[in-house]
Amino acid sequence: MDHDAWRRACVAFRAKLSRDTGVNLTAAACESLLGAAFQGEGSEEVTLQSKPGLFYTGLGAAIMNQSLLLGHPNHLNIAWWCFREAAEVHTTPRGMEKLATCYYTGAGVTPNPAQAAVWFHKAADLGDAGAKRALGAMLLNGDARAGIAKNAARGLALVRQAFAEGCSPALFHIAVCYVKGEGVEKDAAHGVSLLRQVITQDDVSKADAEIALSLCYMEGNGVAADTVQAAVWCRQAAEDSSERAIMMLPIILECDFCGTTPARQLCVRCRKVRYCDRQCQLAHWNRETDPHKGPCKEHCRRAAEASQQEAGSASTSAHQ
Repeated sequence: MDHDAWRRACVAFRAKLSRDTGVNLTAAACESLLGAAFQGEGSEEVTLQSKPGLFYTGLGAAIMNQSLLLGHPNHLNIAWWCFREAAEVHTTPRGMEKLATCYYTGAGVTPNPAQAAVWFHKAADLGDAGAKRALGAMLLNGDARAGIAKNAARGLALVRQAFAEGCSPALFHIAVCYVKGEGVEKDAAHGVSLLRQVITQDDVSKADAEIALSLCYMEGNGVAADTVQAAVWCRQAAEDSSERAIMMLPIILECDFCGTTPARQLCVRCRKVRYCDRQCQLAHWNRETDPHKGPCKEHCRRAAEASQQEAGSASTSAHQ
């Protein structure tokens, strides 16, 4: 693009932004914004003139991530406007998905889950994998705010489509379906295996998968109950900035007798519950209501049987 055409594009963009949103960027800020976007990867093919829908979508995403307009007080409003341009004016599926996410989370606009559902539907119908994942997740759990009734079978079908089409975060929802038996016959062990795959993907679902795995260890769902591992995965999710994990961690680490946190001592026999100290363990062992004595002995018995079976299997394999 020659210099005069570039200046005209900047002036037109700035005027349209001001007219539609009331946000008035300086000429320098506008040129800096568009200049950074034009210099991005693939900018020779995706420009405001050649592919405006994709351009607005990419520009909005860059602003949302604060790689552009860092610190600008209206950066979320401008990002929302970019997505709206991509969705409403240029009917770009990816822009529709981004616009729906803004409506759902309230990023740059008043939260409106029902409007978000409308745009997720439109984007999914046009083949956007991210929208299929989002809409599938809403169907799996039901979302009264968005006017979506629970439909686990349809939700699972959508997230499976999304994953097959390259949306890696959709695997998390598939894993949870197997763990809970939602829309598919329950297979918690397979669900746990999928959760471990999600964690290795290191995408936006990583912390959610770590929390889900922590709960599986807490409940003994798909894995042997193990409060140590539950705490390990919950702590990892907290380190990955999960607010839910930060709230859960003290509960996982609390004393099973008195509720004090953190409880650093495991039961010396079963090593599945936590205590402040030996006094709490002894008190829990013999208390009148719901003593730990019975469950502890039962767990140790089962662990011993499992160990014997494994040893027998190993011996048989060795002789063969």
